[in-house]
Amino acid sequence: MSDQFRPPEQGTLHTLRDIALIVPRVFAFMWQVAPGFLVVACALMVATAVIPAAIVYMTKVIIDGVVAASGGTMVWGIVFMPLAVLFGLWVSQAAFDSASGFVQEILSERIWYTAKQRIIDKAGALDIAFFETPKFYDQLHHATQQFYRISNISWSTISLMQQAFSLIAMVSLLSILHPLAIALLILTALPRILVEGHFARKRYDLNAELIRNDRMIDYMARLLTDRDSAKEVRIFTLRDLFLSRFQRFRDIYLTAIRKLVFDIFKVNVGLNLVSLLGVGAIWGYAVYQAVLGHITIGDLALVFQAAQQSRNLLAGLISSGGSVYQNALFTTRFFEFLDLDTKSVDGALAERGSPAHPIPTPIQSGVEFRNVSFKYPGSDAWILRDVSFRIPAGQRVAIAGENGAGKTTLVKLLSRLYDPAEGEILLDGQDLRDYDLAELRRHVAVVFQDFFRYDLSAADNVGLGQADAMDERSRVVAAAEKGGAHDIIDKLPDGYDTILGKTFDEGIDLSGGEWQHLAISRAFMSDAQMLVLDEPTAALDAFREHRLYEQVGALAGDKTVVFISHRFSTVRMADLIVVIEDGRVIEIGGHDELIARDGHYAAMFNTQARRYR
Repeated sequence: MSDQFRPPEQGTLHTLRDIALIVPRVFAFMWQVAPGFLVVACALMVATAVIPAAIVYMTKVIIDGVVAASGGTMVWGIVFMPLAVLFGLWVSQAAFDSASGFVQEILSERIWYTAKQRIIDKAGALDIAFFETPKFYDQLHHATQQFYRISNISWSTISLMQQAFSLIAMVSLLSILHPLAIALLILTALPRILVEGHFARKRYDLNAELIRNDRMIDYMARLLTDRDSAKEVRIFTLRDLFLSRFQRFRDIYLTAIRKLVFDIFKVNVGLNLVSLLGVGAIWGYAVYQAVLGHITIGDLALVFQAAQQSRNLLAGLISSGGSVYQNALFTTRFFEFLDLDTKSVDGALAERGSPAHPIPTPIQSGVEFRNVSFKYPGSDAWILRDVSFRIPAGQRVAIAGENGAGKTTLVKLLSRLYDPAEGEILLDGQDLRDYDLAELRRHVAVVFQDFFRYDLSAADNVGLGQADAMDERSRVVAAAEKGGAHDIIDKLPDGYDTILGKTFDEGIDLSGGEWQHLAISRAFMSDAQMLVLDEPTAALDAFREHRLYEQVGALAGDKTVVFISHRFSTVRMADLIVVIEDGRVIEIGGHDELIARDGHYAAMFNTQARRYR
């Protein structure tokens, strides 16, 4: 299976069918966003559609009135009344255009933010397995880069209908000259219809072909502008390297788009010439009829204006149709992302029968891993194989092992970021998959080694551990005290209200160890019955880590505590130690028992102990 997302190849009829479904869906989306503005936009479209034809016709009336008056008795009302009507039409057109611009801007903003919210909602509802696959990021990039086209397709569709009404009104004026004038005008414009559809599809295919290239452009730009990469970019003098790669990927895109645009330019020159020849033929015939006296001077002016404006309207109509076609092609990507099957990726969490079992409060026997095997989505390498052990309720359990042994994967399975590929994980004898996922995660608080640093207030950094209680300052302070962050926060300029990080002007940055205390405090904010610490103290020295874990053990109360640490001075504090190697459990027991067994754990412990002698 390819790791790159490519929209499926579709035939013309299939594509047109999909577009016929997308356009109504777009308008249904707009109706959900702002029904009032949509109604006003459509009303303005109808009101302005016939004004151009009315202006052309009133011009004819005025000219014929002037010509008639110049040869006889002047009747001022015959001349100035149409002039007043013409002026009123101009004023109305200007007012409607201004109102339409206002409505379009407000509605577009609402559509943009609602579409972005829908993408955020969808991404947040997907399992972590999606975020392990490059193909998903291609799909996400497609959706986020193209959702602005929802507004485009709506205005293109409205413009298409408006131009259709205007064109019908305008070409009907040409019947004064001859019905074949209308046929000639349409005939010279027909090739543009095929060309618009062809190049709309070419743009769509080019965008799909270059999606990974486009993502690399964004990635190189982030490497050169993000704070996280700024230090290494300067230390290793990587600026020129990343900039050259940015330029290389950019040039690939620019070369491809330049070729496409030039092809469009060449074809448009020929099409414009053909349509102008059609208008020229109509003008020539109109002059001939005027010389013969078959039409009036006003009719001649009407034909001149109507023919030229009909050409422009017809070109605009075809262009709007092409725009609808192109935007609909791209908009399908937005809706495809919203329609993404939550089970369409390997490793997505399985759904069990309902209703879900309530989480036992308190947990009685604990958690049991029973013959658990696991490999990450898209990989054939087993991370865990036939793992079995118990985490007794209320005890302190350490998971020990070398890097890459599978310790963090156990934590991910315990917090149900993933489900086992084989075997099962039981909580009080019931499979984790039988519990409500949101409730399960409320009872398992995890602090990962790569915990997130929120550039928000210190209070928020702690309070996010229990979002529905984060406004309770006393509870936030209590959690900070348990996690060792209170003294750190107390020294900040604005205490708990101090903004952290450097994303915002007033932000104060912290050291790695200080951020870790905040992350651990965040876990204490939770009402979880199980506290899992996946090496969140890596930035602390051995003494401070040991003291912190002693504090965690003392303050955890009757919580079950699972922790991972490379420091065996900390690991030995556990009631039970689970040793894993190459994805398998090889030893289980207390510290003294494992030392006496003189196995793998004893070898690791003694090796580390010698470093401090």
